[in-house]
Amino acid sequence: MTTIAAPEERQADREAFERLATKLPIGRLLLGYQARTLARLKSGVSLLVIEKSRRIGLTWGVAAFAALLAAAQPSAGGDNVFYMGYEQEMAREFIDACGMWAKAYGIAASAVGDEVFEDIDADGKTTAIKAFRIVFASGFKVVALSSMPRAFRGKQGTVILDEAAFHSQLEEKIKAALALLMWGGQVIIISTHDGVMNPFNLLVEKIRAGEQKGEVLTISFDDAIADGLYERIAEVAGIRGKRILAKADWIADIRGFYGANAGEELDVVPKLSGGSLIKIEDLVACQHNDAAKPELYQGGLFYMGRDIARRRDGQIIWGFEMVGDVLWLRDRWEGIGQSFEAQADAADAMIRQRRMMAYWLDQGGMGEQPVEEAQRRYGQTRVQGQLLIGANRLDIALSLATRFERGKIRIPADPVIRADLLAIKRLATTSGGVRIGDDPDGKVHADRFWAGGLASRAADIAAPEYGYTPAPAGDGARAPMVWPGRRGGSW
Repeated sequence: MTTIAAPEERQADREAFERLATKLPIGRLLLGYQARTLARLKSGVSLLVIEKSRRIGLTWGVAAFAALLAAAQPSAGGDNVFYMGYEQEMAREFIDACGMWAKAYGIAASAVGDEVFEDIDADGKTTAIKAFRIVFASGFKVVALSSMPRAFRGKQGTVILDEAAFHSQLEEKIKAALALLMWGGQVIIISTHDGVMNPFNLLVEKIRAGEQKGEVLTISFDDAIADGLYERIAEVAGIRGKRILAKADWIADIRGFYGANAGEELDVVPKLSGGSLIKIEDLVACQHNDAAKPELYQGGLFYMGRDIARRRDGQIIWGFEMVGDVLWLRDRWEGIGQSFEAQADAADAMIRQRRMMAYWLDQGGMGEQPVEEAQRRYGQTRVQGQLLIGANRLDIALSLATRFERGKIRIPADPVIRADLLAIKRLATTSGGVRIGDDPDGKVHADRFWAGGLASRAADIAAPEYGYTPAPAGDGARAPMVWPGRRGGSW
């Protein structure tokens, strides 16, 4: 089985290519699609957007362009180059690749090093930002910046935004990068696709529609194969003393690895999912007119999730009934600016009328006191506080996403709920694993996502059943709830 190379494997491949480069004529160092990309860049195009297959070595080839550009004298069009990936490992690898190309082309350059920038945010706070760089005899340099829009501030030169579709705040980064064009710079935006609604694909479509000046270059896996990608990988493997599968088997293995995602990952066809952890098609399939109707509660086991806030963000309490193996959203209370007492009262009203098996709350930040109070009322067995960080955050998110994928949850067809549930994004990692991130534009806080996720994960954990008799209306108990779910704490 072919897998995504780990960082140490890619380092070994770079070292093997350096040995191979000493045996190849200059004209064979770049494969055809890499050479054509450099030719487009040298033609003077101000904005080049490249939609590409994964793992074809395009960034490797663009590093050659960066090294050649920074090595050129000012009179020959030389310039500084600023690279930005979505994580630090990418930054270091790009600078290392530039150093490798400097050796291959016999270009004088300094050893790879780092430098520190001072960044001042909107509140006036100064932060030291580490960046990797390589300096050439021309005086120009290639710098790999941290992944934040402000990193472009005050810079002049060529910008490379790599695997753009997987960046947070991508639209802000694109705006910041394009601002450099006023001073004669060049912007190169490269990425595999991550859904049709991703800002990267929207930029591609704007250029194609003539709404944005620039050019689009498409490089598929088949394009790279036609230009000798397989043969080059076999050459590098040979230097390392390894053998790879025969060509047809190797291609089939690669496509088998990506499976249903091959269209997006290899054939440069963005998926309809938009890059959200919960796919839009799964979400739509789980919408039902009977969801979020308290009067339809059947007396089943009940699971609650609560995303806690006090002033600005949404205060969300969702309650689900398990019907067979499907979670049905029955009750929801949603507010902004409501007191902790009001939130606790809303939860109490749900619990009195339902067979509450588990009640999970966000314990982070200001959640400690509400968790302790809820546990005092209902016990630590059924009430648990959860920190939405690290692996625990991922487990809770994947629990909810898996229910949608398997059709084991029902929610109403509500555009506000839909926006919240789609706000958590699936992000790329160099290891091919799963990483999640918030709405890149910060416009949606995903409060409902986490309330739903907490309830879903609580339902994953088996709990003992117990007898149930609903409290009658009157005698201090509230009548069954029919809550419209309006913001502002309305009942």
